[in-house]
Amino acid sequence: MDYKSVDSRGGYTLAETLITIMIVGVLSATVLPILQKTTGNKFEAMRRKCVLTMEQTVDQMLDDDTMYPQSNMEASIGLAKTTAVRISGVTYQGNTKFCELFASRLNMAPHTKIECEPNKKTFTTADGVDWYLPIANFSTKQKIRIDVNGKAEDPNCSPIDADCEKADLFTFYITPMGKIYPDEECGFKYSSTGDTITEHCSSS
Repeated sequence: MDYKSVDSRGGYTLAETLITIMIVGVLSATVLPILQKTTGNKFEAMRRKCVLTMEQTVDQMLDDDTMYPQSNMEASIGLAKTTAVRISGVTYQGNTKFCELFASRLNMAPHTKIECEPNKKTFTTADGVDWYLPIANFSTKQKIRIDVNGKAEDPNCSPIDADCEKADLFTFYITPMGKIYPDEECGFKYSSTGDTITEHCSSS
């Protein structure tokens, strides 16, 4: 009977081991930066999602005559139209009109409360974002603030903070006519107790 010779050596040679280590090293050097970049962009992706939500929601509100009725006889004043409107049995008016109407159009997290009070968390949406909406008559531009991963999750810092590598707190201006753009000079931070916030700017 013809038997084939069998190599009785066990394991890998030193050369094979070194080649394997080299391949793993090259793959790690290639893949890890990509993974780190993806993780680092998580907050930015949520920020962009929130901006889109703001723009779409505000546009729909201003286009809806039941929310912000505009007269053909006078120039539009947009969100500054704080006179009372009644929708589905609920009255919206005054300084909390924008806050309450905006909140009514978003998908809330379970058990979240809607509180339209100055410098206090207004609500949390189903995606875990904490929203801080303006309480105002919109005679001038106002600010919308968001924490894209909620107060309970770090890092809780703004883009203007020098030591903030991955910001999760963002501030935006909103004009009476619904234009939204980032506040590049000021951010916000949490008070030592509760969900209240305070503004701080790069010059302070």
